[in-house]
Amino acid sequence: MQPEKVIAMKYLTLDPKAILIATGLGLVALLLAGCPPIDNPPPTDSQAEYDAGYDDGFAVDEEYWQGFDDSYDTVDGGTIYYSGSEIPYYDELSYDAGYWDGVWYAYNDGYFVAYDYAFTVGFSEGYDVAFQPGYAIFLQNDQHLEYLDGGFSDGYNDGFSEGSVFGAWDYANGWPFDWLDGMLDYRSGTDLDIAGVGTGYIELYQYGTDPVDLLKSTTPVRTADPAKALAIRNDAKQKADTHDLSYRDIPAAVRTDWNRDPATSPRSDAALRLDTTWLERIEEYRDAIGAKAAPKQSRGE
Repeated sequence: MQPEKVIAMKYLTLDPKAILIATGLGLVALLLAGCPPIDNPPPTDSQAEYDAGYDDGFAVDEEYWQGFDDSYDTVDGGTIYYSGSEIPYYDELSYDAGYWDGVWYAYNDGYFVAYDYAFTVGFSEGYDVAFQPGYAIFLQNDQHLEYLDGGFSDGYNDGFSEGSVFGAWDYANGWPFDWLDGMLDYRSGTDLDIAGVGTGYIELYQYGTDPVDLLKSTTPVRTADPAKALAIRNDAKQKADTHDLSYRDIPAAVRTDWNRDPATSPRSDAALRLDTTWLERIEEYRDAIGAKAAPKQSRGE
């Protein structure tokens, strides 16, 4: 608008009736155009925004490996480093709510994977120790250590206890030494009993559980969606299409730390016959997952 036209309008005098008529016509035009009622504004949040936020949050590798490290550093019933409950939570459909939910699942994937790897290592060594003629004496004198915190020691001991029963059973029944096949059978839901000791009685760490809430019986701020909840093994309550745990590429520092081959287990003085490192056993397990491998034959049949 040019300056002279502004000056002209400044001193323009309008008829009051004309103003009222023009205003009324304007309101009618707005209503006819479909203007939404004032008490029913259009929604600003959507499932699409939430999903976009979730994908971005779940892609944060730093959170995943923070969860992994927090589990790995939780040992022997000591300090619990789990920090998933500190992640913001919004009960709404928005980008921010989706983002922080994605971060929460990334963190808990990492925490659970560390427990899962520790379970695998423990299962292999428990299987090894009990695969021998004196399995009955060993099982009856061995003591399970339960920490309930989802840390490395919790996973290792859970795996060792269940693996030792499978190792003893395989030896007693003339099966070949195969800890991985035994673990796949166990994870499929098979339980065994031998020498008065059985599997399925220990408490396995459940995905997304804050150990502090579990140990203190407090109400968690957020729990895993049942459709995404994970456990070490399948059972009648677990759907076959549960959330796929993200086994992300293992960083060099983690590979170096897990590239160890101890001579004995913390639970026994017997020399281990396993000639593979923790890392190699984990990679065997991951290869089996990728191939959707099943046990050669179920021991429960």
